[in-house]
Amino acid sequence: MGHEGEQDAAAFQAMLSWSRIGIKTLLIDDNPYSIMFSGIPKNNLFIKKITLENVEAIIQSENIDAITPIYGQKNALRIIKNLNKKGVLHDHNIKIIGLNADNINLFGGIKNNTEKMAKNSLLAGRLLENDIPILKTNVVSNFDELRNSINEMVFPIAAKAIKASKYGRRHIFQNIEQLNNDIYDLFQQSKDNKVALEREVSGYKEIGIVAIRDIDGTKMVISSLEDMNAVGLNSTDSVVFAPAQTLNDAQLHIIRAISFRTMDCLGIKGVCHIQFALNSNNNECFVIKVNPFFNSQTAIAEKATGYPLARVVASILLNVPISDIKLPPRFHKLTSILQPISDHVTVKMPVWPFDYLPNAINKLGSKAKSTGSSIGIGRNVEGAFMNALRSSQPSPKDVLPSYSDLTEDELINELIHPTDIQILILFEAVNRGYSTSDLSELTKIDEFFFVIISNILKQIKKVKNNPLNPSVLLNGSKFGFGTGMFCHYWNVTNSKINRIAIENNIYKTYKMIEPTGGEFVEKIDSFYGSFEYESDTSQLSNHSALVIGKGRNHLGPNIAADVYTAEMLIHLHKLGLKTIILNNNPNSASLIPSISDKQYIEPVQLGDILDIVKLEKPEYIFVPGNRHYLIRELNKLSNTKIVVLPPDQKKGSWKSSKADFSFDFLVSKDSINLITSVGFSSQDDNSHKNIEKQTDYFIPYKNKSLNFNHLLDNAILEIKKLELTGLIQVVFSLNEKGQATVSGVSPLRITETLFLNLATHINWIAILMKMYTGHFNIGEVEKLISNVNFNDKIIVMQTKFPFNSLEISNGIKNRSLEIGAEILYK
Repeated sequence: MGHEGEQDAAAFQAMLSWSRIGIKTLLIDDNPYSIMFSGIPKNNLFIKKITLENVEAIIQSENIDAITPIYGQKNALRIIKNLNKKGVLHDHNIKIIGLNADNINLFGGIKNNTEKMAKNSLLAGRLLENDIPILKTNVVSNFDELRNSINEMVFPIAAKAIKASKYGRRHIFQNIEQLNNDIYDLFQQSKDNKVALEREVSGYKEIGIVAIRDIDGTKMVISSLEDMNAVGLNSTDSVVFAPAQTLNDAQLHIIRAISFRTMDCLGIKGVCHIQFALNSNNNECFVIKVNPFFNSQTAIAEKATGYPLARVVASILLNVPISDIKLPPRFHKLTSILQPISDHVTVKMPVWPFDYLPNAINKLGSKAKSTGSSIGIGRNVEGAFMNALRSSQPSPKDVLPSYSDLTEDELINELIHPTDIQILILFEAVNRGYSTSDLSELTKIDEFFFVIISNILKQIKKVKNNPLNPSVLLNGSKFGFGTGMFCHYWNVTNSKINRIAIENNIYKTYKMIEPTGGEFVEKIDSFYGSFEYESDTSQLSNHSALVIGKGRNHLGPNIAADVYTAEMLIHLHKLGLKTIILNNNPNSASLIPSISDKQYIEPVQLGDILDIVKLEKPEYIFVPGNRHYLIRELNKLSNTKIVVLPPDQKKGSWKSSKADFSFDFLVSKDSINLITSVGFSSQDDNSHKNIEKQTDYFIPYKNKSLNFNHLLDNAILEIKKLELTGLIQVVFSLNEKGQATVSGVSPLRITETLFLNLATHINWIAILMKMYTGHFNIGEVEKLISNVNFNDKIIVMQTKFPFNSLEISNGIKNRSLEIGAEILYK
């Protein structure tokens, strides 16, 4: 939870940069949904669980010069810390890059509360030594220690029992009397009779800084980030604005200076995301978290500014000073050393899993619960906000849900105790006439953001009251309203809106996402929509493919879908097509700049797609199979071939929901070729063998009591009954006597396609791209299949679920609720 493909995307770009200058990169990972597998030679890839033992074994067998944790977060930090402690890195003369070897013990390695307190103490000590303002934690075990600590602290104070016998929540005390009354109970809750005391800053603004630092100590801020929600709600679950919107120059200067001092004292070399708690009334500021690696916030900073962060950091890790970094010709020669300037606003909107998990607690707090995010970019805050909000909603027609049926008490409760519908609740409260000051008091959200919501609602009212008015259409479009919203409010068709726009010269233009704010001439290939007179782009090519990205990530095969999309782009480009990607997920691998010729960061909605199609006139449009409304509407286009990939699972034919194993085939118009057998198993009790609960997979499937040749004949007969091409799976179930019958035929799922890639060492997405663009050669495919050899090994893919993160104790494990997977060999 809280992580998607952002680290893999950064690592992919680093490996690509390093390979260009002759550096051999080794990768250990067991995540089948990683784009990194596509960017590294087979001999340099170790598909193993990331453990101390496995990493040490690779070090023993390979001649390694350096190791970095910044693409792997806490687990990587913990392992490298232990390798350093054991002397393995010293014995093999291996350097740690990205962090100073002397400071690595300050990060990672947190497994329990005791160790966490120790780590916090080490890091806190280093920061305090360098006059970095932090929220110091005092641990007390009796009343005498409490009295001594209180003299050093300022109320309000947060107190929490350490190693609480039950779930220990934080208690907030406004004065010494309240603390004295309840501290005994907290001592009793702790198994060690210890209580942690800390300055309480809930309600302060939460501000982020993404910055870089090189070997010479040169530092630069890439972007500021401002959470709409105050400290106390996990940043992953908050709306985020880049750059920060409500800070003055003095506050930005304070935070920038503290960020630079923090990076210096910790010896960070590369990227760092630092989170702050800021009291905007008196400019009091505290560092609350230091993240010395790529994460979702660094991904937002890169997408928001157009600064090539991953590429620059890849060079910094090799000790290249920022001033000496060479960027591709599309960038100005000074781009790497200039702090990015934005002439636009970027907004990140969280995406939630609760529609699929009714048993989950949807109250938001300090623990991350969102499964993904979408971003919107605009020339004004309102436009960026609405683009992000539209992109986060499930409706294919841009219409936002209404909560006008809530009572006043219910509304106020939602305002005070935010849930996954918080943004829509804020719209409802503003619409009912709550003042910005009252709302700010209730929610601790800055009044500025309620003014933005109020502006949007005023514009919606104008749209409702002025049907078919061209001026209102233009102004509403500048506010980020999609075509579907106008269709809904005016009760007209999409074509009617288009006619009004054409007749009144209302056209969407596209602005380049580049880091100099127009100061220098650059030719960066990322764009967002606007309604200004001048456009920064034109048709890319007469021979292009537009790939519609997945957009927001929910539960299910979402990260796998992003990697699938990225692979499509890579292989379409290899076939000579100019590639264009439309997506709005900041963490998606499909938005890596080097794997496509052009990127549009726009809502994945019909009107926005048609605007791009009008400009680019692509030869092919690739649409995800689950976007049925889009597929229907896009099929009305002439002169464009619509390819549905990843495939639509509803195109299959089922006789039974039971499943024990399957045969995977490649089916073209002229041939049906068996690839492999696949077995299924469940992590829960699944005596009925329901396919939705068969969440683990293993290749190959072996069963000596079955006549596989006979079953293959049956499978091929079933395929011939359907008009399906591509990767097709024929599923079988076993009865009580062990006899196999066909349960169904279906396009192969996204997750299983990526598993098939790893198991067979054949990139099946590359083959599909050839099949659907007229480059298919069955002879080549048959040769590849004939060389598949599992060497008596069984390859297993085990699915992961989000239940622990969402505090669900009895979650039912089925395919639609997965959030990741891991590979192992037996």
